[in-house]
Amino acid sequence: MELRHLLSPKGQLMKNPPLRRFLSCTAWVVALAGMNVNAFADNDEVSMVSNVQAQPAGLTVQWFTQLSTSNGSLVNTEIVVDENQATTYFELSGGGLREVISDKDISPFGKPFGIVGAEEYAKVRQEVMQAQLKFDNITEEIKIERYSVPKVTIYAATGNGVIHCIDGESGLLRWKTEIGSRRFQTVGLGASKKYVAAVNGSRVYCLDAENGKVLFEYQCHDAVLAPPAVSEEMVFVPLAGGALQALPIKTKAFGTLPMNSTGTANNRPIVSGNFVAWTTDVGNLFVAPKDAVGSMRYRIKANGEFASPPIANTGRVFAVTLGGFIYAIDDKSGSILWSFSLGERVTKAPVAIGNYLLVISDEDHLFKFHAKTGDAAPGWEKPLNGVTGYAGASDSRFYLKDNIGNIIVVDRESGARLGSVDSKTQFTPIVNEMTDRIYLCTNSGLLECLREIGRPRPMFHGDFLEEVVATPDDKAEEADKQSDTEMEAENPFGGVTQPAETNPFGGSTKPADDNNPFGGSGGGDKPKADDSNPFGSSGGTDNNPFGGG
Repeated sequence: MELRHLLSPKGQLMKNPPLRRFLSCTAWVVALAGMNVNAFADNDEVSMVSNVQAQPAGLTVQWFTQLSTSNGSLVNTEIVVDENQATTYFELSGGGLREVISDKDISPFGKPFGIVGAEEYAKVRQEVMQAQLKFDNITEEIKIERYSVPKVTIYAATGNGVIHCIDGESGLLRWKTEIGSRRFQTVGLGASKKYVAAVNGSRVYCLDAENGKVLFEYQCHDAVLAPPAVSEEMVFVPLAGGALQALPIKTKAFGTLPMNSTGTANNRPIVSGNFVAWTTDVGNLFVAPKDAVGSMRYRIKANGEFASPPIANTGRVFAVTLGGFIYAIDDKSGSILWSFSLGERVTKAPVAIGNYLLVISDEDHLFKFHAKTGDAAPGWEKPLNGVTGYAGASDSRFYLKDNIGNIIVVDRESGARLGSVDSKTQFTPIVNEMTDRIYLCTNSGLLECLREIGRPRPMFHGDFLEEVVATPDDKAEEADKQSDTEMEAENPFGGVTQPAETNPFGGSTKPADDNNPFGGSGGGDKPKADDSNPFGSSGGTDNNPFGGG
């Protein structure tokens, strides 16, 4: 069968002038036909979890991809959601085939498609996929569904210094950049909406999140033992000597100052709101203003080591010592709102979902507490056994890794087990507190995304988005179309992008809601009475590069 028969049966596509110009150039036809934007989700030989395995648990494979690890292994990942930037997707599905194309995908000409270009390309792919079904004697129609959601990005670092930027919804590689020298180990990365920072050896590299371009690099004067944290103004690097190095981004690290602290920071700091927080191995939790280099807001001292990073949520900072003491701290005053002793060793960061805090102990127990009071959640007076990791949550389910390497599905309210998914490959779940997507990875750099069958569009946790079903601003799309008509004749997908300042979600805010865990500072809660000693002893460390964040 000739290629032109696949692309334009009955000549329908030839009615579109840009595509007519496009199809007149054989080289572009070959480039377009060879550009498969998304692997088919039922390729059982590649993915960690196949559709056959996932579907009995109500899940399906969204995408999978292999990173460039070469001689290195995957070090750490970070998920970033930018509610101020929309990505428009065109999902093609039918007859067991599925592809996702977005306006930010790179065309064969090296530029983003733009909305119009992505739509035109989706139509071309629709014809190709329909012809494939016809060849296989399948009569089902390939349908195109368009939707827009906030920009979701996964950043991943490998030990040999390759930084990857991956679209969280389609799995497509946006860019990859190699930093430093392969002679040195890459410690890991951190990211904000605008910047990505990674450490190779003791050298820090700051990259533009849009294109992966290195903006500056900085040689630290001490060893770096944990990945950095990034705000829109600073890169925070934990040093072995006990200092947190703050590198101003706009001045390209000129004027950097250390934020002194006692102990060694073996875990990545966190940036939340207007502060940065980090823990050390001598039981100190430090909180400092993120834009006031050198100053300190407060310090919490415990008699046990912190082996995991803190997390921030609802005006609180949560931290768990190695000995299993949980602290809920007011992020402004530093007062301890409540504390609780699990009596079990903990090396993983806690997870905040909804109104609740989840803690997984090294004895494979999952505890669920009310985040404001510290009380055990109803039905969770006893922990759930056999859990080693947290992957994600929908509005009614938790997705967890069990102690035999499978995914288990649990009811969020009762903790009842609803199903399980066997995996052919040993994987690590990427902690996702932002959406309902389930991200899995391996040390060799294989990434896979699962979703609930009934949710083709992601659900977002948080006050900025509950569930987004939005379309781009009409003016932005009109400008996109106008630009498309002015591009060169040989490039029908000519790199059209939305205006940078367009916010299709309007920037509006919802009324305060006490049931919304991200709805601003809680305040007013009384500390929970606890007869146990909140300053427990500890020992040892086990850093989890995929935990928390």
